[in-house]
Amino acid sequence: MESILSKEQKEEFKDILETLGESLDITQTQYDNLTRSYKAVGEFLQNDPVFEPYKPIVSPQGSLRLGTIIQPINPNDDLDVDLVYRLSEKNPMWTQKDIKDKVGARLKESNRYAPMIDKKEGRRCWTLLYRDNSDNPKEKYHMDILPSVADSKYVERMTRLFSENFSAQTVDQISIRITDKEANDYAISTHKEDWLKSNPDGYALWFAYRCKADETVKLRAEAVVPVEKYNREKTVLQRIVQILKRHRDIMFYNDTEDKPISIIITTLAARAYNGEQNLFEGLLNVVDNLERNITKNERGEDVVSNPVNPEENFADKWPAHPKRRENFYKWLAAVKKDVHEILNGANRIQIQTIMGRVFGKDMIEKASSLLVERRKSKLTTGAALLTSAGKVAASTVGKVINTANTFYGE
Repeated sequence: MESILSKEQKEEFKDILETLGESLDITQTQYDNLTRSYKAVGEFLQNDPVFEPYKPIVSPQGSLRLGTIIQPINPNDDLDVDLVYRLSEKNPMWTQKDIKDKVGARLKESNRYAPMIDKKEGRRCWTLLYRDNSDNPKEKYHMDILPSVADSKYVERMTRLFSENFSAQTVDQISIRITDKEANDYAISTHKEDWLKSNPDGYALWFAYRCKADETVKLRAEAVVPVEKYNREKTVLQRIVQILKRHRDIMFYNDTEDKPISIIITTLAARAYNGEQNLFEGLLNVVDNLERNITKNERGEDVVSNPVNPEENFADKWPAHPKRRENFYKWLAAVKKDVHEILNGANRIQIQTIMGRVFGKDMIEKASSLLVERRKSKLTTGAALLTSAGKVAASTVGKVINTANTFYGE
């Protein structure tokens, strides 16, 4: 569908989208509290004498790692932070269960962390409920800690990736093996090669590659070695993912159990993204092409393959939970319809009314107010509203994160 917006209306839409993305970002205060907390728990876990010989490190994964984390719709809801607790090798006799139990035992030794542990032990993670067990009202988050094992050449391979072209084969070298209570060999197998494979570092590299920012090498480096700095600058692709996730959250506010999961949205958006440096054009292209990146397996089931682990299907739960598949395709149709409806709005008021419905009235009002203030500032000071060439900003994958001690734990 061709947009009937004028050039000026397109600019208006682009500007509102960019300020919407900024409004979705976590704040400096949230960032400071998150990083302070996970550095503290990371240091506590890294100093465990049981694991010390295996150079443990704790680092973020998921949306915090990718720079696509967004505010919850309800300001009183928790932020969800994913951490990886990575060992370089392990005791040859340890099973998945041994490692997960030992991480849990370490947390239970602490007067601070023991009360925070979620009584319902996760399938793969230990969850710390900061919100439920803190006197600090700003600690509105919980942390999922995933125990894992890499091999002894992990650091060497990570370093070598800086000078190699991206490929699924090269990033597979930095994959890790994780604990999974539902695995048949969970309490039996001592061979980590038999354990479930994951690759959060490889996925971060792939996502950075898909961002196609000007500073490609720098972007790749920051995806692997996070920078200890709060930075709200984002690439176009990061903003697109944030906006799509917000649309999803509004649409499924009352059905959080079966809403489309972020990893599927992020993967499909990154595959559809074609390097657009204008947020307006990038969002339009992505919503029109999300579905093209869903394939079928030999059983006719939907497949959203992990780009750095093709054996993994992010949609593998859909056959057992058909409501999730149904909701995903409902969301897909809705987001496409809504974006085109916005693009074909007759005037600014109509555009903002539609955007308020699909992204949240409060958030759009906040974004619009921010836009007005910036334009006033531009008129009075002559400062540029955006960076050159219409870009949202320079690369930031990894900038809204940092590590406990150094990334490699050395």
